[in-house]
Amino acid sequence: MKLIQMAVIPIALSGAFELGIAQTAMGYVSNYPLEREVHWSQASPTPASAELLEQGRKKQEQEDYAGAIADYTEFLKSNPNHLEGYSNRGFSRAMVNNLQGAIQDFDRAIEISPNNADAYNARGNVNAMAGNLSGSIRDFNRAIRCDRNFADAYYNRAISRHSLGDRRGARLDLSQAAKLFQQQKDLGGYQQAREWIDKLK
Repeated sequence: MKLIQMAVIPIALSGAFELGIAQTAMGYVSNYPLEREVHWSQASPTPASAELLEQGRKKQEQEDYAGAIADYTEFLKSNPNHLEGYSNRGFSRAMVNNLQGAIQDFDRAIEISPNNADAYNARGNVNAMAGNLSGSIRDFNRAIRCDRNFADAYYNRAISRHSLGDRRGARLDLSQAAKLFQQQKDLGGYQQAREWIDKLK
């Protein structure tokens, strides 16, 4: 069992205010309080390549994204079907604005694990960062189908819906996100969702 932590990447949207895109990545350390448990069903890497994976995680935590990308790329040469490797590299690529590369990595993660809600959510975030809001909504829809209790996916879909002018849909998603955050005892997520619900009234 490992933990995914959420980092908030603020981006300007075409609405009356700015929201944050919640971007997931294994081992990324941020001030955002939400932690999500993820079960990685995959073969264990060899001891030598496992060291590369760990180095990549540490560099990612230190925000050395170029170094992390290099380690993950080398790791994936000997572990071409490793879900975490692609997910981590996708996050690091997004953080250096290589959005096409990030989407390719999350595409591969989804090929490896077609029902992985986190991979769809992450790709949705990158699609939103790239301005493909309709594509991001499709990804968030799929994340929610995979996990009906995925509060972050509802929150992220609300951002894209609002940016496309769907205020009613955004309010509905934010309300569901707030409900789930509260049930999951994520006070920070709940307060953030409630704040934007109030702004949309």
